[in-house]
Amino acid sequence: MRKEVILAIIIGVVLGGIILYGINLANKSSETNTVTSGTEGLEIKASPSPTQKTDTQISIITPQDKAVVTESVLTLKGSAEPSSNIAIITESDDILISSDQNGNFSSDINLINGENLITVTMVDSTLATSSSSVTIIRTASLPE
Repeated sequence: MRKEVILAIIIGVVLGGIILYGINLANKSSETNTVTSGTEGLEIKASPSPTQKTDTQISIITPQDKAVVTESVLTLKGSAEPSSNIAIITESDDILISSDQNGNFSSDINLINGENLITVTMVDSTLATSSSSVTIIRTASLPE
């Protein structure tokens, strides 16, 4: 009987300490939010960050969206702004390339079995970004 009471007291003290620590942490975070919101007269300079363009400046020419293929490696071709940096993110790879002077780009990508979401993001010289995505389905064999 004594062991259960002592165990219950120990568990209660530990649980109470955890709850008090959480309340204290929540109070500290709300105090920092009020301190930072009271800085109305200060001038804040932001570092340059990528911005999303409203008009799409990048397009994927091949493959078409929702294409079904049997190959494990596929050539992705597209067009973007000339001499811009291109990031191709697939299910298995992340590829960084640049577009040529005409804005064309091409890269071989590895496909996994099933659905492959391929996202192509362009970053131009002003650090503005533009993205386009296609979904490719790879299967072992196509029905005849």
